Amino acid sequence: MPIYSYEAAGKDGKPTHGTIEAPSRSVAVERLLQQGRTPLQLSEQPLGRSPARLSAWLPSWGSMARARGRGTLLRELAVLLKAGLNVERSLTTMAALASTPDTRTTIDAMLESLRGGETLSAAMARAGEVFPEPMRRLVAAGEASGRLPEVMIRIADAEERSRQLSDKLVSAMIYPALLMVTMLGVLTLIFTSVLPQLEPVLAGGGAAIPWPAAMLLAVSHFMNAFGSALALVLLAALAASLYLLRQPSTQLSLDRHSIRARYLLGIPLHYQTAQFFRNLAMLVDGGMPLNRALELAQQALSNRFMRQALDAVINDVRQGRTLRSALEQAAIFPRLAIEFVAVGEETGRIAPMLQEAADIFERDVQTRIDRLSALLLPVMTIFLGLVVAAIMTGVVSGIFAANDLAIGP
Repeated sequence: MPIYSYEAAGKDGKPTHGTIEAPSRSVAVERLLQQGRTPLQLSEQPLGRSPARLSAWLPSWGSMARARGRGTLLRELAVLLKAGLNVERSLTTMAALASTPDTRTTIDAMLESLRGGETLSAAMARAGEVFPEPMRRLVAAGEASGRLPEVMIRIADAEERSRQLSDKLVSAMIYPALLMVTMLGVLTLIFTSVLPQLEPVLAGGGAAIPWPAAMLLAVSHFMNAFGSALALVLLAALAASLYLLRQPSTQLSLDRHSIRARYLLGIPLHYQTAQFFRNLAMLVDGGMPLNRALELAQQALSNRFMRQALDAVINDVRQGRTLRSALEQAAIFPRLAIEFVAVGEETGRIAPMLQEAADIFERDVQTRIDRLSALLLPVMTIFLGLVVAAIMTGVVSGIFAANDLAIGP
């Protein structure tokens, strides 16, 4: 559903700014008038776009920060709704206990929309990028089925599990990344400062020096002669890589590769499978038709290749094929996941089986991340040891050759 940015005059004449979700421009104007606002300016926001800023070049950090704040909001709201409070009273309580100004602003925007007669799912659109559209669709399904507290708790649990997996993966990569950066810094120092001072010793009296020492000196000469140019080339390559990563074709290729690459231990595939099956289970359990539930669960996937492949699955289900046969035809999910779908269709318990499959694949992702983190550290340590051994071999061989020349007959 389109989202419109507006500037409107309130009952007191003061201008206000915000966003409103509506199926058309005329409906957006009507909703603003119902809220007691007189529209002064209304423009539709481009889908999938956000204002240009530095965080747009580093989407992972921005999305991680939003996900953390979103998870806290969802958990608090789910607990209050489960305790029997209505939505407005729950948000009012959360606003009074908000720990940051951004959180308070988000809750106030939602409260303003609710008091204007909108639903919680529509109010979430006023929070900008905090609540993505697929999540709002899940909330709308909970509102329509009368099971909003239960749906909110499930969404909060899913957000918490997703955040834990992301945090675990980031934690597993921090030490190897720091080790690599430190190693690059030390190597740069050795080749640009240390080896030039040792060159007279390694070169000896002008005689031929051993090939390990000669290779070290050649690298040192290259670094001192072209180090600045190499740094500029690397910065340009980094900028070009960031630009390419923003292109849809590049993102699609990377997503396809991440799903099929064996060296990633199947982590991206199993993670996306767990997310898709969990969202689909919540939607089907909420009473939504399967084809519509597939569409919304597809939108929640972050992997573009899998989203594209699911178009054929949704089309097959609309034409009357079973979900199992449609997934088999697409060949994008693990065989175990398809078997769970088959059992669910045969027993009439599709939602519980989808949920069980999601739990299994999430546990599998956690296990594989633990294995990856346990493997990375020794691999990086061995690699660093080999680099140090190669440098020491070159230095020591040059020194020995110089000493042999000095004490020779």
